Amino acid sequence: MRKLLCVLLSMFMLTGLLAGVAAADDKITIYVTDWENDQMNAEIQKAADEYFADSNIKVEVLAGSYSDYGQQITAMITAGDNLDVFQQGYDQGKTRFDQGMVLDMTDALAADPDFVAGFYPGAMDGWTSNGHVYGLPGLANVYGVFYNVDWLTANGLAIPTTDWTWDDLWDLAAKIHEIDPNLYGLYNFDTGIFGTAQLGVSEGGAPFIDKPIDPSGVTVDEKMVEAVKKISELDIAGILPSRTYEGSSLQSQFEAGTIPLLWYGQWEINALIQTPPSFQWGYAPSPKGSVTGATMYDYTGWCVKKTTEHPEEAMEVAKFLASACYGPVLAVTPVAACAHESTAQVFFDTVAAAGHPEAADAVQNMMEREYKVAVRFGGSWADDASKIWDVGYNDLVDKGGDFEGVLAKLVQQVNAIIESEQ
Repeated sequence: MRKLLCVLLSMFMLTGLLAGVAAADDKITIYVTDWENDQMNAEIQKAADEYFADSNIKVEVLAGSYSDYGQQITAMITAGDNLDVFQQGYDQGKTRFDQGMVLDMTDALAADPDFVAGFYPGAMDGWTSNGHVYGLPGLANVYGVFYNVDWLTANGLAIPTTDWTWDDLWDLAAKIHEIDPNLYGLYNFDTGIFGTAQLGVSEGGAPFIDKPIDPSGVTVDEKMVEAVKKISELDIAGILPSRTYEGSSLQSQFEAGTIPLLWYGQWEINALIQTPPSFQWGYAPSPKGSVTGATMYDYTGWCVKKTTEHPEEAMEVAKFLASACYGPVLAVTPVAACAHESTAQVFFDTVAAAGHPEAADAVQNMMEREYKVAVRFGGSWADDASKIWDVGYNDLVDKGGDFEGVLAKLVQQVNAIIESEQ
């Protein structure tokens, strides 16, 4: 009798074990690829394992190649490799949507309006084209000014504040260059038309393009002309680098304390927190003008492969990656604030707790601004437009000239390209 009970017990345990294996095998694996580093990917995988533990979904995070990520994604989609959800810039997502590589999320998101309503105002603008949604914004990249507190204090210069103006920035940059003529007053500012557009809009002018995706055309009004003139003046005076300046190592130079003022994306906050430099640093938002404040729109996000075998499950993973995922992830690697307000506060709290409430305030200030200008051209015509624009514009900024005439001609040429593609 005891032998029979042992046999029955063993069979029962084996059945339970096999049932557990079967349950695990019944899970649908959704493959995710991104360009993040190993530390952040480990946190994403951990968060996904916990979030989907009691569901029929299993997530496998596959690290992408940062240097040739775009080519890698194209190759994976074309070859039919394991890929369901992948990270993109908003303009990249639109291009792949036009190429038939990306799932149209419109109907799936219509069934969950509360989720969509949770994004920061304007966050979805770069992920929607003619009423079709092709991706979900994940992280909000904003661009402000990192400053070396010790250098500024030692030279009797004012520390930037959240409510500073463009005039404040240019005055500070001019003083830095005056103190040390071997230094530019500000490094890495986008003196191209998209960065310069912040100045024009801040003074009440029209945006260069009316929306980040599918713009009706480009516009250069009187305020924008004045903004370009100002940037050219600073360029020629040596306060800002020229359009051809090579700035690939500027991040490292700031971290080493050799340059006092650096225009850069908020992800550098994480680098400075993880590996603190030998000096005190701070971060200020992009300045405001006399009328309003504007900031650059640059949301990265998540797309679903059009040919995924599991669209419903892939959509659930994409929604997770764009929201709940960033709660635990950004508490460890605060690279950016989440575009979804449900978890954005984690970034602000983590950065403030690390001793930089001014950096948290700067990012939040920029994210909450009503006016967001595009960071680049977005559309199938983007490369052609950039080639036309950059040649004339770069020479104008570096050397000066007939600002009204050159800019008007460039506007006419780029609008002709956009119109031909519509």
